[in-house]
Amino acid sequence: MRLLCLLLLGLVPVAGQPAMKTRITAADLLKIQQVAAVDVASNGAFAVYGVRSMFANPGKEGEVQYGYQTHLWRVDLNDAAAQPIQLTFGNRNDTAPELSSDGKWLAFLRTENAEGADSKSKPKPQVFLLRMDAPGEPQSVTTLEQGATGVTWRPDGKALLVSSAIPLSKLEGVPPYSMERPGREYETYTKEQLEAARPDGDLAQIRAWLYKNGQKDNPTVISRMNFLGEQGLAPEMTVSQLFVVDLAAQNKVTQITKGFLPHSNPQWSPDGQLIAYGSFPEGKQHPDRVRRGAVRLMDATGNGDHAILDDEKHNWQLARFSPDGRQLLVTVSDPADLIYAQPKLALTNLEGQELKLLNEKWDAAPQGITYNPDGSILFTSGWQGGFPLLRIRDGHLQTLIEAPNGVQMYATGGSKIVYALTTAENPNELYLREPGGKIRRLTDLHETWLAGKIVVKPEARWLTRPDGRKVQYWVMNPEGAEEGKRYPWVLDMHGGPSAMWGPGEFSMWHEFQTFCAWGYGVVYANPRGSSGYGAAFLKANFKNWGAGPAGDVLAALDETVKTNPLVDKDRLFLTGGSYAGYLTAWIVGHDNRFKAAAAQRGVYELSTFYGEGNAYVLVQGAFGGFPWQPDARKILDSESPLTYVSKIQTPLLILHASTDLRTGPTQSQMLFRALEQQGKPVEYIRYPGEGHELTRSGNPGRRMDHMLRMVEFFERYSRNERGAPEAKQ
Repeated sequence: MRLLCLLLLGLVPVAGQPAMKTRITAADLLKIQQVAAVDVASNGAFAVYGVRSMFANPGKEGEVQYGYQTHLWRVDLNDAAAQPIQLTFGNRNDTAPELSSDGKWLAFLRTENAEGADSKSKPKPQVFLLRMDAPGEPQSVTTLEQGATGVTWRPDGKALLVSSAIPLSKLEGVPPYSMERPGREYETYTKEQLEAARPDGDLAQIRAWLYKNGQKDNPTVISRMNFLGEQGLAPEMTVSQLFVVDLAAQNKVTQITKGFLPHSNPQWSPDGQLIAYGSFPEGKQHPDRVRRGAVRLMDATGNGDHAILDDEKHNWQLARFSPDGRQLLVTVSDPADLIYAQPKLALTNLEGQELKLLNEKWDAAPQGITYNPDGSILFTSGWQGGFPLLRIRDGHLQTLIEAPNGVQMYATGGSKIVYALTTAENPNELYLREPGGKIRRLTDLHETWLAGKIVVKPEARWLTRPDGRKVQYWVMNPEGAEEGKRYPWVLDMHGGPSAMWGPGEFSMWHEFQTFCAWGYGVVYANPRGSSGYGAAFLKANFKNWGAGPAGDVLAALDETVKTNPLVDKDRLFLTGGSYAGYLTAWIVGHDNRFKAAAAQRGVYELSTFYGEGNAYVLVQGAFGGFPWQPDARKILDSESPLTYVSKIQTPLLILHASTDLRTGPTQSQMLFRALEQQGKPVEYIRYPGEGHELTRSGNPGRRMDHMLRMVEFFERYSRNERGAPEAKQ
C-alpha cells in the first residue's frame, strides 16, 4: 500500500519513466569537487590533474569529522572513450602536479593530513615523484625543514627547482634593509651566546634570553607592518629560497640562493642555463613598505644574480621565458595606485630593454599567464561575469573560451589545452580543447549527481545608472516558481570590493542554488568597484564604498521587482560577505525595505580596520589617507557603517570567524554590541578556528552551518510556504 501511495505521488520512478529530480540541499556541498591543478604532457598524449574533495567521516561520540583531500588523476587525451585513472590516494593533499618533458615522471607536492595538529606542528609539503610509464608508489625526494612551496622541472628532466619559504632568523647574515626596531640592530646570536643566556646576567645575556623567548613566541616580538597572517600573527618575514634536486645524483638537494630577496615564481630558460624570477627591489626600505616588484635573472647555479627590470615608476611582476629563450614575458603596473592599477603584459629582452606592451586594448587584469609551445601567449581574465581564455598570437587578441563561463585553470601540451570550467549548470569540470577548436569534456565530477537535481539558471541583465555607468546583474528565480505566485527574494552581494560575480564564478554556485531550492529568488550584481568592466569602472568606488555601490545593487533589485512578477517586494532579504558584509550593514543603515539581513565577515568601522585587518592597505588605497589625518578621517567616518548604526531597524544576523584576521572579529563585535545596546533585533554567530575563507575553504561542516544559519534566520521573517529541500532517503 505504501509503495502504491508513493507511486501515485510520483516519488518512486515507474519503469520507462525518468526519476523525479530533487532540490539541492545544504548537504550537497559535500558533493562539490574542484579541479585543483592540471598539467599536460608535452606531446599532448595525456593530462594529470588534482581533484579537491570534501569528506565526512564518523568520529567519536557520534561527531562527524569533516575535511578535505586532494588526489591526482590521469586522463588519456587521444582516446575519447578513456576514463580517468586515479593515481594517488589516502588522507592527504597532493597538489601542484608537474610532468617532466618526456612525460615519464610526475613531480608534485604532498601534505599529509594530521588531525588535531596546530599550524606549527602540521606536516609541511614535500616534493614527491611518481613514474608515469610504470606502476609504483610515489617517492619522496625532499625533506626540507620549512617544506616546499613550488616545484619546476629543468627542461632536460634531470633536476627539479624547488621553492621553500625560510624564516628571516634562519638566514645567514644581516638584512640590507631596516628592521625598524628602535634603538636596536638586527639580532644574531652564536650557539655559545644562546647557551650563556640568563635573566640575571649582563645586558648581552639578558638580550639573548629575551631573544630565545621571542623565538618561542613567548612573547611575540612585533616590529613590522605586516604582522597579521590570515588566522594568526606573522611577526617574522619569510624569504623564498631556491633548491635544486639533482635526480641523477641520488636526489641530492642543493640550495642555490641566499640573501634576503625573495625568489618568486621561478622559471628555467628553455636550455636550462638561466633562471628568471620575481622579487622586490633592493634597498634599505623594509619590504613591508615596498609597493612594487622587480624581475631578476641568474644562472642555473644561482650565480650572476641581477635585476633586469627595477625602477621606481613601475611594478614589475612575473617572468616567463619565450619558447626560444630570447625574451621574457612580464607584467607591469603603476605602483603609485595601490588598489586599482591593472597590470599589462609586456615583452622584453634579457637585458630588460626593448619593452613592448601586448594587451593595451584589453581593459582587465590578466591571470594565469603562460606561453604556448607555438609562441602564442595564453591568459585568463575576469570579464563581465566570467573568466574567458584568451590568446595573443602575432599581435592579435583572440578569445578561445568565451565568458560568462569561467576558466578556473588550464595547461597546454601538443597544441592541446586542458582546462577546468565553471558554468551556470555545473560548478566544475575538466575539458579538452583540440587544436582545431573542438571541445570535449574529460571528467564527471558533477554531471551524474546533478542529473538528479534541479539546477536554476541565472538570466543576465544590464541597467544604466543616472551617472551613465552600466551595471550588469543576474536574476535567478526560485526553483519551481509558479506563475501568479510571489516569492521572497535575496539580494546577494560580492566582496573585494574588486571581486566579480557571474555564471563563471565557482565559489557562489552552491549558495545561489541553495537559496533557490528553499524557494527564494536571487539577484546579484557587479556594482562600481568590481573588476571585469575596465579600469574606470574599477576605480569608480574611490572614496565611495557606500552610497555609489549600494545604489548600483539596489537599482538591480528595483529593476527585478519592477520587471519580474514573481518577486514579493514585501519579502526582500539582503546578504554579503567581506566588503559585502560592509555593504550589507551600510544599506540597512540607510534603507529599511528588507525583512532581514545577514552581514558576513565584514568591515564596519574603517579606522579600526586599519589596525585590525591584514588588508589594511585598503584604507590608504581606497580612501586616500590614514585615520590620523583629519581629511581622511572625515571620509573614513562618513563611509563607516557603524556611524549609521542608530538608524538600523532591519533584523540583522552577524556572522564572523574567530580567527579571521583579514577583516578582524572586532569589527563584528563592535556592530553587534552597538545594536544590542540599543535593543535592536540582532543575532551574532562566531566560528572557532576559522579564517576569512570560511565559506570557501573552511571546515565543510561549518560551511553548511553558515549557509543554514542564514536560511533559518530569513525563514523567521519570510512567511515562506516552501518546505526545506530534502535528500532522497
